[in-house]
Amino acid sequence: MLLENIRLGRTLEIFVEREDYRYHFTSKVEDTNQNRVCVTAIASRGRFFGFTPEDKVRILYRDEEVMWEWPGVKPGLAKLEGTPVHYFQIVNPGQSYNRRNAYRVKLLEDMEFGYYQFPGKKGKIAQLPLPSDYSEMGPEELEKWYKTMPDAVMVKGMIKDISENGAGIYTDEKLEMEDELFFELPSPYGNLLVKVFIIRKEEVKSVTNRYGYYYGCAIVESDRKLLRYIYDLQREILKRQKAMENARV
Repeated sequence: MLLENIRLGRTLEIFVEREDYRYHFTSKVEDTNQNRVCVTAIASRGRFFGFTPEDKVRILYRDEEVMWEWPGVKPGLAKLEGTPVHYFQIVNPGQSYNRRNAYRVKLLEDMEFGYYQFPGKKGKIAQLPLPSDYSEMGPEELEKWYKTMPDAVMVKGMIKDISENGAGIYTDEKLEMEDELFFELPSPYGNLLVKVFIIRKEEVKSVTNRYGYYYGCAIVESDRKLLRYIYDLQREILKRQKAMENARV
């Protein structure tokens, strides 16, 4: 697919690999040409996301029923008609996206989900914000500042399923759209930290379900080993399916 054929106003997904973590963002396409695409600037709590030269960045676009991916793009922050935008300079040609990455694996594991909330403020966040003068603070000052922050609220629940991009969870906690949560997923690679925000909510009325609410979540940050663990689970599922098919023959 040609980059300039991406329609303005459509959603672009951005994946960032940085050291031991992966970040996942979505943003609206503002401008595009054959070599570059611009999106609404990615920001959180008033701060633009800062890409680094070491980041590995790829973008993903859904065109009708086909998904396209551009790996190894070069990101930056600029202005488009006076408005801040993030841009992605294309290095490699676009390619069709492997739908296996979006495949969800069922877990049904009990776990605790956490969030932070400031008194008098709406919304729950998965990570405490940095102080405005963070770059000027020493380790002792920073530790003292964080001691003034609220403790994490932990709630019980169950993770229904997970994929590279999202997760489904159950809990009795009443949450709102775009609230954030964090949790640690046990795996053979250790506990994998995952941070999500809520994009769908449903009240569960089934008497067989232990929890009152179901939340569909988009993953915004995770341990890089999460994808490897998901692939391991997918392989096990495919092995069991193949074994069952062979047993029927």
